[in-house]
Amino acid sequence: MITTNDFCEKVRTSQGTMYAVAYSILHNQHDAEDAISESIVRAFSSLSQLRDEKTFKPWLLKILHNTCLEMLRKRPATVDIDEQFDLADGFSYQQVNTKLVLWQAVSQLRQPYQTTVILFYYENLSLQEIAHVTGATVIAVKTQLSRARKMLKETLKMEDFYYESL
Repeated sequence: MITTNDFCEKVRTSQGTMYAVAYSILHNQHDAEDAISESIVRAFSSLSQLRDEKTFKPWLLKILHNTCLEMLRKRPATVDIDEQFDLADGFSYQQVNTKLVLWQAVSQLRQPYQTTVILFYYENLSLQEIAHVTGATVIAVKTQLSRARKMLKETLKMEDFYYESL
């Protein structure tokens, strides 16, 4: 059984991933924060349903994913163009520009491709973990990644993005 302190610590270490998932679905900082808060409350109240402590992060992300989808169904579609980045010192202009162009291309992907790419490449979740979070099969996640790569390749070709700069 997971303790309250353990729960808090696990949530704290998952903050970045939770925000990335919520923002990738909701495209709005305030909605993403609301979804995260709601998900944490839901997770804490359903903590007894967690069977294996090792699957906490995928379990929490699944709750978040479902909460975000629920919020999307309840609100009209909006687009937030203003992307926010925390860029670490020490990156060259070209590295920063490359990351920004790549992130912009990823953020233009439709769902579920965007969430799958973020979870796989930015958050380093396994195919099985992504399948658990999104409720898809592992084969569907592989297909989504493959299709997303093709979409990104086409988008980046149109923008004269050079893959060598990665």
